[in-house]
Amino acid sequence: MWEQLMSMITESGQQSVIENPEVPNEHNEAVIAEAKDAIASKLGDLAASGQTQQVQEMLDTPDHPEARSIQSNFATNIMEKFGINQQAAAGIAASLIPTVLNAIRGNANNNAAGNAGGGFNIQDILQSLGGGGNLQSTLSGIGAKLGLDKDGDGDVDLGDLTKMFK
Repeated sequence: MWEQLMSMITESGQQSVIENPEVPNEHNEAVIAEAKDAIASKLGDLAASGQTQQVQEMLDTPDHPEARSIQSNFATNIMEKFGINQQAAAGIAASLIPTVLNAIRGNANNNAAGNAGGGFNIQDILQSLGGGGNLQSTLSGIGAKLGLDKDGDGDVDLGDLTKMFK
């Protein structure tokens, strides 16, 4: 599920990032990674705070405040990290983020319609980001995905904190 989402972002970035002369070739992969991080971070934040309805609304409405927030954060990050000018960064964000969100919605709709081999469930994505449980398990799940599970037990807890300082 998670890999499918990440692959979708990479494919969507082909034209807006990889074929964009404003993005130096040596930064293509890193800019795509920033898009992945921006989208995953927002989805994770919404899931962690129990705002799954906001996720659905964001996917249904391209001009939703949460979607604009992803675009803004992504544009700011690529300007700061890779020296991409403001106009180019805004253009990349305005092209890439809605395309990915639309693709997520399309794949989710394919899954809901029962199309063979198509799509995924938004709830599955949120679950993979740690949503759908209590706050502690949600944060633990996100922390594990970020490599903070130092003791390898599948969660982030006091044991991991202890291992970080040994």
